Amino acid sequence: MAVDRSYRMAAAGAALLLAVGLAACGDKAGKGEPKAEATSQSVVEAAADPCAAVSGAYGEALCGDPDLQPLVGQVKERLVDAAGDVAVGSARQIADGQTQWLEATRIACGIGTGKIPLTKEQKDCVTASLRRRAQQASATVTQQGGYTFQAVEINRAQPITADIAADMGGAEFAPAAITKEIRFPRIEGDSPQIQRFNALMAQRPQRSLADATSEFVDYRVAYAGPELVSVRFTMSETAVGAIRPSDDEKVVTVVMATGEPLKETDVFSAPPARWKAELARLATRDLRRQLREMDPEFQLPAPEVLDTATKTKNWVITQDALIVLFPPESIGPHALGNFEVKIPWADLRALLNPAAPAPIKAPA
Repeated sequence: MAVDRSYRMAAAGAALLLAVGLAACGDKAGKGEPKAEATSQSVVEAAADPCAAVSGAYGEALCGDPDLQPLVGQVKERLVDAAGDVAVGSARQIADGQTQWLEATRIACGIGTGKIPLTKEQKDCVTASLRRRAQQASATVTQQGGYTFQAVEINRAQPITADIAADMGGAEFAPAAITKEIRFPRIEGDSPQIQRFNALMAQRPQRSLADATSEFVDYRVAYAGPELVSVRFTMSETAVGAIRPSDDEKVVTVVMATGEPLKETDVFSAPPARWKAELARLATRDLRRQLREMDPEFQLPAPEVLDTATKTKNWVITQDALIVLFPPESIGPHALGNFEVKIPWADLRALLNPAAPAPIKAPA
């Protein structure tokens, strides 16, 4: 029996040593194995998961509220899906935009960083923000004209100070925060022309958060093709205490062969005096038609029409026509609003540059 017992003890000891040795080998093998490389979708998935990225009552609501969870999931799904069409570096920009958005939304909805549960008003604010975010997420990456466009974002927010709230009659009359919500496009690629395009499209806040003015910038790709890309920007500034926002529009059009902004001579070869007069005439005719329905007594200011119609920053290039933008206050008071005039390329046939980049061509 003693021999048998000694044998069993020796066998158990050997087994223990073997197990320890195998475990050590396993640890060494695990440490030596290369880590899985991050993919575009994994980078965005991590940032779009508020359960891991957001703390406090805000994070608990995003992760646990049955009304908010489906919206959070929708945003995450759409952002992750979009990331599959871009490189990892671009996906990190998407992830950073989402991280900024989560924090800016918390501040804009007046939510603190502690454990105090969200009020109904705060939850309603987050719900509306998530619904809008889901719409934005669908357009984070788009394919158009042979290009992959990615939305780049700047999302910032700063709570309203007590002094500003007091000046407005109390916190109930003041917004929760000053916000900066800016979106602009970049094209996926690294050619010199694309790099210049991306530099021209980049937008930045025009004011600091301390200026107590919220800013909003969004865009739409009006036309994209091998020779030209035209992007329409919508902008708005809202100063704290202002009666209404200050709205504006502009266009950035890039000739892709050079990566340079569209020039007047890229479009027109006729003498400047001639094409400017004709453009103003066509614009005036259409503006009068539009204004007749609004205010038959309004008199169009000819100098302002000419000045606005002939600036390239107001030209939206489309497949079939030149659209001329007349932003608020360009031809009348702010209350008059903004206008746009669509002029078919066929109507400009005699003025166009024969070597203009497509689609700037009159139909045969």
